[in-house]
Amino acid sequence: MNSFRISHLSDLHLTAKDNAARSEPKLFDALTGMNANFRKIVASKVIQESDLVLVTGDVTDRGDIDTWKFFWDTVEKANIKDRVHVVPGNHDVCCLGARLPKTGTQYREEDMAKVHKGLLMGGQPTRFPWAYSPDPRVVVFGLNSNNLGNFTAATNAMGDIGYYQLKDLASMLHKHRDVPVKIIAMHHSPNIPEEETAIKRGQRPFSQLDRIGHQVPESQRRMLNLLCVTHKVRLLLHGHLHMSEDRRITGVRYIGAAASTEPQHSPQGPILQFPTYQVSAKTHRVSCNRAVVLI
Repeated sequence: MNSFRISHLSDLHLTAKDNAARSEPKLFDALTGMNANFRKIVASKVIQESDLVLVTGDVTDRGDIDTWKFFWDTVEKANIKDRVHVVPGNHDVCCLGARLPKTGTQYREEDMAKVHKGLLMGGQPTRFPWAYSPDPRVVVFGLNSNNLGNFTAATNAMGDIGYYQLKDLASMLHKHRDVPVKIIAMHHSPNIPEEETAIKRGQRPFSQLDRIGHQVPESQRRMLNLLCVTHKVRLLLHGHLHMSEDRRITGVRYIGAAASTEPQHSPQGPILQFPTYQVSAKTHRVSCNRAVVLI
């Protein structure tokens, strides 16, 4: 058997029109060009040679169906649609604008109906968690970490996995206990470091308010980590923070992808980058690398 290759994309923030700007708290210089950059990414050699392309949320910038159509049309033209698996992000699910007052249940139903429609356009599972085993050596578990039905700008980035989803994940992990490489994919980071820890790691520190507004509740983070340790999960992959991260927590490797369609600076000029993983054919060892696409 050959090695199994995975590409990890996140936070694409695609728009229905190519020249539209990304939703972000900026009055000037909001990012544009995400669609064009995504076309470059899916046409790249590393994506074309990947056995699986995982997208950890924020496929769309506004959750609209026209943008989901652009996404699926683009991956289909790149001939990789059958290799793409997606978990939603808060921009895919939550309302970022004003809407008529309704109950929390009605908001949740509207939000999930919207993202379900977008996922179904690509034949994706809409019940979470899901387990997908594209190879006898690998199984991926998809979580929906979104705090559904948010109404205010202060809470639309908060995460929430929920007890019942974690309970079902525990059952799925046990069912696939003999698969050597277990990977969990979700949108939110389950581990945003305290300011002092971030500085030691050489990262941009998040304020206490930012951490509260972007992470999942502590009890859920602890339960998820215990499940990963108990069931020997190799990788926990996420996005959301638009930062490249790679750290070990109680032996589990947590990897966060930067926004894949956002240009980064390099000596060669502006580049697009995303993590890649290769599962060894003989040892099942997982090698983590970074792919670079020149703009």
